[in-house]
Amino acid sequence: MIKKLTAIFTAISCHAKNTLIFSALFLPLLLSCLIAGKDASAKTVISDNAHMLTAEETELIQKSCDSILDRHNASVYILTSDKIGIDDNYDAYMEQVGNDSKAPKNLVLLFISTKKDARVYQIYGYGTAQKQLTHKRCNKVMDHMQRNMKKGNYYEALNIFCNEVDTYMGRSPKLDSLFFQSIPQLIFSLLISLLIILPSVRKTAGRNTVAARNYIDEGHSRLLGRIDHFRYMNVHRVKKADTSSHSSSSGGRSHSSGTPHSF
Repeated sequence: MIKKLTAIFTAISCHAKNTLIFSALFLPLLLSCLIAGKDASAKTVISDNAHMLTAEETELIQKSCDSILDRHNASVYILTSDKIGIDDNYDAYMEQVGNDSKAPKNLVLLFISTKKDARVYQIYGYGTAQKQLTHKRCNKVMDHMQRNMKKGNYYEALNIFCNEVDTYMGRSPKLDSLFFQSIPQLIFSLLISLLIILPSVRKTAGRNTVAARNYIDEGHSRLLGRIDHFRYMNVHRVKKADTSSHSSSSGGRSHSSGTPHSF
């Protein structure tokens, strides 16, 4: 009886030992497959290889990116690196990410490098983000991030990035040039011009002494008529190149992007 119990215990022990060995060997592989599968289908990806954020900060930025997805159906990828910098061909690497078959159709892509003496960051837009995040808008977002990026306040910089991307994704670029820039500036300029010119016009009204009739006796002169002839008045109109979208494509799908910013 004792021998049977010993054999059963030994068998159970061996089975448990084999199970532990199996788990130790294959559990990490299983987890890595699950994580890879999640990342492949995830709409928000934060890959902080440069260790710019703490775990808590990463979670907060993740929530902001998820909010952009929910509101505008656009995914956000934030990729950081301390190995690939401005002197490397990071742009081609980012295009591979944006053109990957598993990448979302509508994608906002932010790359940040903290490589020594080669630090750079740049924004890319695919799908609807290409239309909403024009070259000019991308540069505005990065300009507003610049101060915090230089100071090493990376969480604050990324928070600005998320807030402004959220704003621009919900507002047509046409509003930037028509209502928020050109028309107010034109009206303001006209008002200032009127305030400057009107006092001068009132002072000089009725005092024009430089007309030709002030110096010519038209009744006794031999002038029979007059004609105004202007020379060299040919005007050639040249269409202005449209560089607002700054879209590019090198074999993959087209995208918008900002000018690389160093910090």
